[in-house]
Amino acid sequence: MDDSDGATFTSFSTSVSGIYSRRATIEKRGRKPSKSALAVAVGSYIASPSAATASDLYRTAQKLSAHNEFFATNHTALCLQLLDTLAEHLLAVASVNKATDTQDEASTQYSQPTQTQQTPEDSLQLLELSYLFARKTIIGYPSHALCKLLQWLVENVSVSALRNGCETDTGLKLQLLVLAEMIKISAGVRIYAKEMKKIKDYYRSLTILLNSTEDAELLVFSMAILARLVLSESMGSKLFSEKNVDQAFVLIFSVLDGSWHDNTDESMSDTTTILDRRSLLQMVSADLLCDLADSQEILELLEKYPKILPTIDNCFMVINLNGEAEQILVAAHFLASIVQLSHVFRKMLIKSLSDQDVLYRVLQTTVHPSKLAATTTAQLILKVIGDDIRSIRSLFEPSENAERLNPVVAGMIRCITDATAVVQRAEDNEVLSNSDEYLHTVEVCHLLTKLNELPAIRSLCVETISLNQSATLIQVESALIGSVEPQDLTRFHPQLSIHLVSLLSSLLSDENMSDKNKRTLVQFLQTSEVSTVLGAALFNRSDKDIVVESLLLLTQSLTGSGNKRFHALGLAEGIVGFSQRIGDASDNLQSTIASLQANAEVSAKTVEKLQSEMQQMLHLQDEVKAQQDQALKDIGVKFTEQIRQKDDAIQKMRDVYEMKLREVTMQCESMGQHMNKQISSLQQRESLLQESRAKRGILEDENSELKRKVQVLEIRIEEIAQTHSVAMEEMKLREKELEELREEIATISGDYTAQREQLEAAQDETRRLEDELNEQKLTNENTYKELVLLSKAHKVLADEKKTIESEVDTIRDEMANLESMNISIQSRLQEKKELAEQLERKVRGNSRLLRMLRAHKRINFRWRASMTLLPLARMR
Repeated sequence: MDDSDGATFTSFSTSVSGIYSRRATIEKRGRKPSKSALAVAVGSYIASPSAATASDLYRTAQKLSAHNEFFATNHTALCLQLLDTLAEHLLAVASVNKATDTQDEASTQYSQPTQTQQTPEDSLQLLELSYLFARKTIIGYPSHALCKLLQWLVENVSVSALRNGCETDTGLKLQLLVLAEMIKISAGVRIYAKEMKKIKDYYRSLTILLNSTEDAELLVFSMAILARLVLSESMGSKLFSEKNVDQAFVLIFSVLDGSWHDNTDESMSDTTTILDRRSLLQMVSADLLCDLADSQEILELLEKYPKILPTIDNCFMVINLNGEAEQILVAAHFLASIVQLSHVFRKMLIKSLSDQDVLYRVLQTTVHPSKLAATTTAQLILKVIGDDIRSIRSLFEPSENAERLNPVVAGMIRCITDATAVVQRAEDNEVLSNSDEYLHTVEVCHLLTKLNELPAIRSLCVETISLNQSATLIQVESALIGSVEPQDLTRFHPQLSIHLVSLLSSLLSDENMSDKNKRTLVQFLQTSEVSTVLGAALFNRSDKDIVVESLLLLTQSLTGSGNKRFHALGLAEGIVGFSQRIGDASDNLQSTIASLQANAEVSAKTVEKLQSEMQQMLHLQDEVKAQQDQALKDIGVKFTEQIRQKDDAIQKMRDVYEMKLREVTMQCESMGQHMNKQISSLQQRESLLQESRAKRGILEDENSELKRKVQVLEIRIEEIAQTHSVAMEEMKLREKELEELREEIATISGDYTAQREQLEAAQDETRRLEDELNEQKLTNENTYKELVLLSKAHKVLADEKKTIESEVDTIRDEMANLESMNISIQSRLQEKKELAEQLERKVRGNSRLLRMLRAHKRINFRWRASMTLLPLARMR
């Protein structure tokens, strides 16, 4: 800054005020509120949560920019609302996916989907969004939706962590990451998580996962959760023993220095998620290191760990003007995290910065092409410097060191100068205060103000800074303050002008500034624009440091002023004007609150009226319900009596059938005895035949063949006995079927008499068949006698051979008859099944049911007849 610059500064500062006041009036009348792209995407998703709006929000949120990085800090309420919406949407998608999986398991492979289904990628995308917006959002105690999300995360991770192949489960990793970030800075979430019922199962699953996997992401995410929940408890002392902590340090530093990433397979997953970013795991690892350092014992181990110094030096090497933006963010995050752990780490960082080359590279990175990397680097330097800049004063004492930083200081001032055009083009205060250029310029100006406490840097600023551009910037933001609606003042803070006023005030103490420029600068600092900016700074409610610096600045300016009261009156005018506008905003809010309260009272009265009506309706409903309950009880008593009567009838029917079953069993036993007699007679016959064959040597071969055939006949007889047992089982099955028909039979008890007559007729038929059986027995006896005579009269061997062959044919016919009988029994069983189905369909047709019962009796009669004729067939 030369004398000509100072000369033009006075006239410019007086004329530009009127210009921008008129511009502010025009903008106040015609400005339309606008929002950033991310704010628009967030609003669209909250208004209509769907896969399309979530995809738009994801594309906007995953961009690396200063606006996105600090969005949660500047819009906490909006982010909390967004997290609630994301939680509800995620739970809905998870339930749909679970129901779809269940339906897919039950359906065939040829089934076609009939409706639109949620894909697993949707849930992964929602998990990523939850992580991106939960990173820097102070949640406090979780809402109902977030509580349900936390419960779902804990339950799902407890199950998924125990499955095989969890190393390739992207969903599990994202769930662990989301939970780790939600409990990182929110004590309320940690308290709720510790009080959950299934948290012990969750701890157990994570412990098993730590012991069973070597995947770095699963290890880091799981340890981060456990460190934030149980480090200070007895369980934490067991989990994080000295040996386990040493292994954790090895893993963390291998992730930070990149050696882990070089050894991993990058083609493990086909999907592209935020997990594919190398910087993500490094950020979480740095956070895990700080979480572990909350324990004093682990902090002491970390301070003595041999890799800490090389990692710090490596991080400072990464921070340079041509470095990769993501790696600069990781390095700055790691250094900014450990500098807050203890004074030992602070001294380590300052020692590393004592190298002029390192300091020059770091300061040069504040003008990095990536605004986010440059902003983060400026914040890192401010954290390292802290409130006491004397720790690095010795680095700038040699004049050659200060001259080397001249290009860096010039670049910072150029950045501030370029911001003037950005502020002038701003159409909306919110968009301006959240833009990347503005946020970067604020941090650069803040850093330059802090460095101006060093005489060498202050001299460089005096030589480089343009007072005209600085005054323009302050006046433009002051005009923006005047154009903002009163209710928006609480959200807009002219941070750049506040730091710039502090920067200009610090230049007054430099000896190289001419007296004329000092007087001009003092006059400008007493203008209404500056007082308005200071008023906004004093009423800042988001950054306490700005208020402190503003108070110190006011104290310094009043101390150095000749006429303190006059100077104080000038400053008070702008401060009072700003406070009046704040009061107007408060009045507007009070009136809005009063109207809302009135509406709430009206709504409360309406609700009370509705509640009284509801109580009356509930009372009437209770009376109707009591009447219905009494009617149901009466019906139940009647129904119980009917069931009892039906049970009695069924019991009588069962006794009758059991009696008949005993009769059939006795008949079967008598038939078995008869079969045994027949077998014994056959054996006698066989012995006689063998004696006759023994007398004839020429027929020995035929006799042996007949013997084998007789053995086969015995086997067949055993098979017949088995067939008899199968028939008995079929009878039992028929009895079960009859039991199922008892309810239908009870309804047609009037036809029981007719059935009784049919049963007597069947018994008569049975007696007739028994008579025929006796006659058949006599016939068989005669036949047997004839066979004996024939066996004795074996004069002609050829005739006897023919007789034997005929007997063999008879046996074959008997087997064929048995097979046909088996087929007929199976067909009758099928007919019985069809009969039962017909009875179920046409239970009201009593006449048809009677015919089916008669058919059933005929089947039983035929079956008994077949069983009676079976021994006769064997005798033949």
